[in-house]
Amino acid sequence: MTTLKKEEDIAKRVTLVGAVWDALLGLAKIVAGYFSQSQALIADGIHSLSDLVTDVFVYFASANSRQGPDENHPYGHLRFETLTTVFLGMVLIVVAFGIGYEAFNADSSQAQLTWYGLTAILVTIAVKEAIFHYTKKAGDEIGSKMLVANAWHSRSDALSSVAVLIGLIGVYFGYGWADMVASVIVALLIGKMAISMVWENLAELVDTAPDPKLIAQIKDTANSLKHVMAPHDVRARSMAGKIYLDMHIHVPSHASVSEGHYLGDLVAYTIKKAHSQVEDVMVHVDTDETIQTDSFTHKSGKPPHLKLPARHQIIADLGYLLRQHSAYVDIPNTRLHYLNNQLDLEIIAQSANTAEGADLKQLTARILQELQTTNYINKATVLWAFPE
Repeated sequence: MTTLKKEEDIAKRVTLVGAVWDALLGLAKIVAGYFSQSQALIADGIHSLSDLVTDVFVYFASANSRQGPDENHPYGHLRFETLTTVFLGMVLIVVAFGIGYEAFNADSSQAQLTWYGLTAILVTIAVKEAIFHYTKKAGDEIGSKMLVANAWHSRSDALSSVAVLIGLIGVYFGYGWADMVASVIVALLIGKMAISMVWENLAELVDTAPDPKLIAQIKDTANSLKHVMAPHDVRARSMAGKIYLDMHIHVPSHASVSEGHYLGDLVAYTIKKAHSQVEDVMVHVDTDETIQTDSFTHKSGKPPHLKLPARHQIIADLGYLLRQHSAYVDIPNTRLHYLNNQLDLEIIAQSANTAEGADLKQLTARILQELQTTNYINKATVLWAFPE
C-alpha cells in the first residue's frame, strides 16, 4: 500500500468517526435546546451539525487529494485539500453570521436550565475535546492541514458549548440576556476559526513560503553532508501541509556529472528523511567556484559563462583541429569543464591506436599546439588511455 493510500485511509476513518458523533450530538442539542427554549443550545446544535457538513466535504476531499500525480496534475492532487479547506472556512463564516443574527432576533426570555440540556452540553464538551485530540493527532501524523483544521473545528464546538453552559447558568440565576450573549460568543468563536482557516489556506494557494525557521533547518541538514556546500537559492511551496522544495548546492568542481547527480540524490534523501513534511526535493548542482544564479543578475546581456560555446560546437571544432590525430584521439568523449567563466578541456587519447614506438610526449605537445588556435580554451590536458 502506498503512503498516499495509507494517509487517505487514516483521514477517511478519522472523519467518519467524527461525523457520527457530530450527528448524534447536533441532534441531541437541538432537541434539548427546543424543550429548554434555549436559543444558545439550539445554536450550539447547529454548530455540531455544521461540523457534520464539513466532515462530508473532508471525507471526499481526503479521497481525491491523496491520488497520485497524473498527466494533468503532475504535482498530485493535494491542492484539492487546500481548496476544500478554504471552501469549508467560507461555509463556517456564513454559519457564524446566521447564529449571530438569530441571537439578536430570537426571544430568549423563556430559556431555562434543564437536566437534559445540561447533560447534552457536558457530553458535547467531553466528546468534542476527545475528537479534537483524535483528529489532530491523525492530521499531524499524515501532515494534513485539512484534518488539523477539522480538529480545531471540533474544539471550537467544545468551547462554544462551554459558552452555552455559562449562558444557561446565567439564565438560571435570572440573567435572561446571558443566553443571547452566549450565542454571540458561539458565533464569534466559529467566525474567528473560519477566518483563520481561510486566510492560512489562501496563503498556501498563492505559494506563500513556509516558515523561515523550517527552511533554515532544511539548509542546515543539507549543509551537514560532506562535499555538499553552501545550499542556497532555496524555494519552497506548501500543498496541504506537505512541502515541495527547490534548492541549489555547491559540489567540488572536479566532480563528474554522475557524482554531482549522486550528491543531489543524497541531499534529497537526507532532507526527506530528516523532515517528514518535505514531499519532494529538486536539487540544482553548482560548482564550488561560483553561485549559478549570480550570473543571471546581469540584466544588460548574456551571462559570461553562456558566451562560451556548447559541446556540439566544440566537438565540431576539435574534429577539424585534430583531424591529423583522429586515429587515436576520442573526440566525442572529450570532457568539458566550465569553471570561473572559462573552459578547460580533457582530451581522451588511446595509446594503443598510435604508431608503434610513438613518443606520447611529442604527440601530446602536437595536440596541444593544434588547440592554441582557439580563443575560448583556457587550458587543455591530454589523458592517455593504456590497454590492459
